[in-house]
Amino acid sequence: MSGTSDKIKGYANEAVGNIKQGVGKLLGSDRMQAEGVAQEIKGDAQKAVGEVKNKASDAYDSATSSSTADKAAGHANDAIGNVKQTVGRTVGSDRLEAEGLAQETKGEGQKISGNVKKTLGR
Repeated sequence: MSGTSDKIKGYANEAVGNIKQGVGKLLGSDRMQAEGVAQEIKGDAQKAVGEVKNKASDAYDSATSSSTADKAAGHANDAIGNVKQTVGRTVGSDRLEAEGLAQETKGEGQKISGNVKKTLGR
């Protein structure tokens, strides 16, 4: 039920859409620019679906929280954060790079929480 793959696809489509828009602008191709806008919108929608899935998963995890669930979520957020940072740097998006850093930090916190719960026997 994880939205990770949806969000990764969304970020990829968003990045490709931005590139298509730029290339279309350079070439004077209204069609390519429009395709880029459409692909960027598709990416935004995919990210939103992934976010909804993740929120539902987070709510479930919170209700049934264990050290293993916290650590797994932490590793996932850490990985997604790293991908966002790399894509952000690649496409020159400071916003995306910052989101990646924030998500990576969240993942680190979740892993620490999982270790604490494991120590407490939960």
